[in-house]
Amino acid sequence: MRINLKRAAAAIGSVLIAAVLLGLLFFLPGCGCDDEKISDDNSSGNPEFVTAYQAVEYTKEKATKWQKENWIIRLSDGDPDGINRQGKARIWVVYYFSPRPELKPQYQIQYNRGNIFPSAPAANRGGDDGRKIYIENEPGDFRVDSPEAYQVAIKNGGGEFLDNHTDAVVHAELRCKADYLAIDEKMPAPKYKWIWDISFKEPRANVEILHVLVDGMNGEFITTEIQKPLGE
Repeated sequence: MRINLKRAAAAIGSVLIAAVLLGLLFFLPGCGCDDEKISDDNSSGNPEFVTAYQAVEYTKEKATKWQKENWIIRLSDGDPDGINRQGKARIWVVYYFSPRPELKPQYQIQYNRGNIFPSAPAANRGGDDGRKIYIENEPGDFRVDSPEAYQVAIKNGGGEFLDNHTDAVVHAELRCKADYLAIDEKMPAPKYKWIWDISFKEPRANVEILHVLVDGMNGEFITTEIQKPLGE
């Protein structure tokens, strides 16, 4: 009888120890259900739609961890649905440049619905000559955010285009002067440090595209360009 009591006591003790261990595991970081939900949420509470400037703010930390000395050379929305009427998008792709790495001095970071996705460092446009151009023409910060650029574009042909093409999608791209020079691409005038290209296009292939260019430093309208379909 004494042996049975000892066995029962040992069994109860094992059960209690197991219960305590399970309780401790539940409260350890990463072991509870709530912690798993938090770890799976990569957005950290960031908004789904943001402006271009906000996308830069959210991606800047990753860029600084890559290289302390860096600056933006280009950014564009990467959302198939484009930017909305508030000039915001769910996806922005921000291109950073650093003069320190001789190879692969460009770093692309995507803001995607609140999540931050850096890509591997890559080569810049224009090869070695392009790298020199980016270094010699550091642009400084742009001053016109995507909502303002969108409104300027709407007032200068974009609104009329949307009236005539109700299903059109609006995209936005901002480029610095060096990004043009590095690939020997013609720009409206050498005085511009940053240029917004707000484009209006129906969601189909081989259609007419309206480009409205806006000064990224003061928000002034620059010009409009019509990109004709292939074969016309």
